[in-house]
Parts: sequence; C-alpha cells; structure tokens
Amino acid sequence: MTGISSINVLTLNPSQLVGNTPAGAQPVETTAAVSAPASTVLLGQNNVVEINTYNARGTLPNAAQAPTWESSPLDKVSFTMGGNLSNSSNSNAARFAGLGAALMSQLADGKKNISQSVVQQSDIRPLNAAGIAAAQSKLHSSNADSTISLTLKTASGKTVTLSLANQNDGMAVQAQVEGGDLTAEESAALAKMAKGFQAAIDGLTAEPPQLKLDALTQFDSKVFSSVDLSTKLKIDDKNNQTLEFHADSQKRSVSMSGPSGDLQLSVDLKSQAILGNPIQQAKALQSYLKQIDAAAARGHADRDMMSMFKDAFSSLNSNYPVNSATSTPATVDPLAPTNLDRKLLTGLADFSASMTQASQASNPMRPSERDTFAYNLSQTTQLKGNDSQNRSIEQNQQSNLTASYHQALSTGQKLKLSSNADSQNYLFYQISDNASSQTNIAYKDGKLTNAAVTQSASQSTNIFKYVMGHLVDHTSTPVNTSKTQSFMAVLERALHPDKTDKTPEGAARLKELLDGLQDKVLLDSYPKKLNS
Repeated sequence: MTGISSINVLTLNPSQLVGNTPAGAQPVETTAAVSAPASTVLLGQNNVVEINTYNARGTLPNAAQAPTWESSPLDKVSFTMGGNLSNSSNSNAARFAGLGAALMSQLADGKKNISQSVVQQSDIRPLNAAGIAAAQSKLHSSNADSTISLTLKTASGKTVTLSLANQNDGMAVQAQVEGGDLTAEESAALAKMAKGFQAAIDGLTAEPPQLKLDALTQFDSKVFSSVDLSTKLKIDDKNNQTLEFHADSQKRSVSMSGPSGDLQLSVDLKSQAILGNPIQQAKALQSYLKQIDAAAARGHADRDMMSMFKDAFSSLNSNYPVNSATSTPATVDPLAPTNLDRKLLTGLADFSASMTQASQASNPMRPSERDTFAYNLSQTTQLKGNDSQNRSIEQNQQSNLTASYHQALSTGQKLKLSSNADSQNYLFYQISDNASSQTNIAYKDGKLTNAAVTQSASQSTNIFKYVMGHLVDHTSTPVNTSKTQSFMAVLERALHPDKTDKTPEGAARLKELLDGLQDKVLLDSYPKKLNS
C-alpha cells in the first residue's frame, strides 16, 4: 500500500475562524507536505482509526458554524447581540433583551450611523457569499420575522431612526441621524430615553405582552417634537402582533392588533384649556380605570387584553404637556374655561378608546354562540361663543359594552363543551350596556345661565339556559336610569363670594362643595340603581 505523502491544507486567518469573514472572502488553499497520513491502516486488522481534520470551511465536521457578522463585533451593541444570539432561546424576549437600550445609548454617545447584523449559519447547509448577503439584507428590511422601529423628530428638524430585527437565523440593528449631528442637549435627551425604550420592548415581548409606553409619552418636548414606535412581532407561523404608537404636542395614539384582539386609543391635546390640575386628572383616571374593571368583570373579558388596554389608557392620559391654562386664570383663548368652569369638567383631555377581543366559537354543538367582548369609551368637548362674556361649554362622555360568553350552571363547576349532549349544560349570556354623561355650562353677557349635568345608563342582559343540549329557559332583563342635576347655585356662590356666607365655616363648606363637583360629572357606567 502506498502512503500518502502530501494533502491539501487550508490557511485561515483568525477572523475567519471566529466567523468574522467578510462577505465574499474565500480561504487561501495551499499544498504542503506532511509526514502524518490522513488515516492509519494496520495490516491484518479490519479497524481504521480516523484522525480529526478540519473540513473545507475550516471547522470540525460536527461543529456548529460560527456566526457571520456584518462588521467587526467590537462594540457594546454587538456584544449584546452576540450574548443574546448565544442564548438557547430565539424568542423575541431573549433576542431583544437590553438591545434597544444599548443601541440608543451608543447612538447618543456620538455614533451618527450604526449598522450591524449577525447570521447564524447551519453546518448542514452553509451559506455562500451571496446567501449571506441576502440574509443580511432581509434582516435589515421589513420582511424580517420580527421588527421594531423607533423614529424621533427633534425640534431642530433632525430625524433619529432606530430599528431592530430578529428571526431564527439571525439579528440586525440600525440607527441613524438625518439632518445634521445631534447637539449635546439632544444626545443627553436621547440617552435618557434608553431605559424607557427598552421597557417598551420588554413589555411587548413579554408573555403575556404588556404596554409600557410611559417613557415614550414623557419625552422632552423642548428637544423632541414627536415620537413614533412601530413593531411587528412574530407569535407563531400564522400570527403576528403589531403596534403603532405616536406622540407629539397635539396628539397621542396607539393601535395594537394580534391573535387575541385589537385595541385603539387616541388622545387629543389640542384643547389643553380643558385640562384640570394633576389631582383632578389623577382622580378622573382612577375613576375610568374602575369602570374598565367593572366592564371587564361584567363581560368576562380576556384578562391579558384588558390589562394592556388599561396600561395604554393610563399612559396616554397621564403626564400631559405643561400648559399655562391649567395654572393661571388668564388664557389666550377667550372661549377657554375658567378655573371655576373646570370644576364641572373631568380634567382629562378628549379621547377615544376601544378594545375588541377575537371572537371564539367555544361550543362545537352551537358554533353560532360565540364568545365576544367589545368595549369603547370616549370624551368630546366643544367650546362655542363669541367672547368670554358670551360662551358655552359642552362635554360629553360615553361608554358602550357588548359581550357574550358561556358559563357553567353552578359556581365551581367546570365547563367543557363538546359535541356530546352530556356536556351541553350551561348558561349563555348576551350583554349590552350604554352610559353617557353630558355637562353644559353657559354664560350670557357675563352672567351664568346654565350649569347642569345629565347622566343616563342602561343595561340589557339575556340569559339562555341549556340542559342536555335543550333550551329550557330564557330571561331578558333591561334596566335604565337617568338624572339631571343643576349646579348653578354652587357656581353662583363661587362667582359672588361677597353675597354668601363669609365666615370660615361658610368658606370651608363652599370649598367642599366645589371640590365635590367632579364626582357628579364623571361617567358612571354602573350606577347603584342599575346594580341594585
């Protein structure tokens, strides 16, 4: 048997061994004589002892391919990406952990343009140079499985864009500033947003997802004029969760859609003259959150969807931009409410909010009986008139709930509906609720002519009772209530304190009455008369 005197040896530089080979680079092949054979054969024996050698790609035959980087991975963002890529999970939560904050911080540190991607190749079907370039291009596009994009516009006219992407075989980030270099003040403001940006990412990628948007609504309005967040997160092979968020000095909005349902919220900040003081705003917000909880309980809403709805409602209706109209009696708009008028307003900006769960056919025997939940809230305010002496204020609040769900016949009993008649023992509920509150304030020739609040609420409950698949009972319960209250006497006393009780006790009583007006105004979807 003739021995092997020479073999082909691949000469690789260190960067090629760790996966940093630039796209298109090829290893240099040379021929060198070696004294050791590629295999050793012992005469008279049937066993062959193989010596481990590197294959044509410079790795052991059974070794995993080293990741391929777009550029040198020697910065904080790349270190974060590398650590996240080595995680056993390729979930969005694992891949995006700390990455948004790292990218924003690095951009704030003076990097005007950042672009990095890392592709994890398979040893079974490794990519060539063209394949690597295609993978990098996809990661930097909207076609990646999961994408996050944040855009900030500065007051000076610059545009800051950050994007992150993830899919099974890789990750990518980009960040750039258009319109000039960031000033020291702009860089500092950007750095302060890093943790808030990461909090929003962590919330969206959590299980279940959460809406942590507070930091994005509390941006420094002296530095930034607007903030936009857009996300597409892959849930499974068929479903994505998407979100669009916007905030500027005039408006805030969020729209989210996913397999569990949809939610939309919008807050109008143009008429800041109607805003109350922080205490009044906080009180109104808590009142609305209690109403949302009550609606969720009555309509058997999905807990996770309702939690996100409440988070979004709180974020968009908190920390309004500072406006002089809420702190001083004088306002530029002659039709703007006075501090006294605001006692009869909610204190919140006008808004619209809605949430719709994905309907489900949970009863195989009656697929037309679907489990549903749809809820919406809104507030609109109109200021009319010619001047401060002749004007009117009308504020409307409305809420609506429609829901349907299945429930076991008795508390504690588990409901397992199937095509078997033995499982068809249940109650099917259909809910329809409406509530409204309207405040009217009017002045003529400087005199108060109207100060009233009209509230109404209605509930409709239909219950279908089934036993062994047969309808045995149906009840329908409509309930309605309505009331109108006038508050002219209280406001007149405040407008003409010289004509009222001037004693300390009288002043304290008037203050108590004025402070209690907001309770009379806030929308109550489920007043006591309806619940009794």
